[in-house]
Amino acid sequence: MPKSEYYEPKLQPGEKPVPSILVDAEKLHRLLKRAKWMMSGEDRRTYWEPAFNGIREVIREFVLAHDFQDNRLEHLERMCGAVALFIRDMRDIGETGAIRVHPKYESMKPDEMKLELYNRVASLDEGVTKWRKSIIRATKNKGTPGSE
Repeated sequence: MPKSEYYEPKLQPGEKPVPSILVDAEKLHRLLKRAKWMMSGEDRRTYWEPAFNGIREVIREFVLAHDFQDNRLEHLERMCGAVALFIRDMRDIGETGAIRVHPKYESMKPDEMKLELYNRVASLDEGVTKWRKSIIRATKNKGTPGSE
């Protein structure tokens, strides 16, 4: 049965109530919306769309893993795969220099946008690694995550 947005899942020992993964992923989602206009049309189709869809997949799988403890490992595995692919998409954006246009209505310059994106990607990766390790550790100690 689906849970409402007000549902507070039972936390694992040591787990934070608002994991940094969601905070970082939502910030990346907003930054990518702004970065879209710093790219040429071809770069948007080639690099931006896969990255934007990738961060949406990360958010989707994180929410499912966080809220539905019965299928937590399955969604955690999918989220880790989505993060790995997203990181590679972001590498492509960085290596090609796709973010290079400075719209006059945008307060951030392209280099500032790139730096903020890279810092958030690093933070997301670190958060996912920590959460994955804590869930796997809890699974080994108790059998299945969330079962108590």
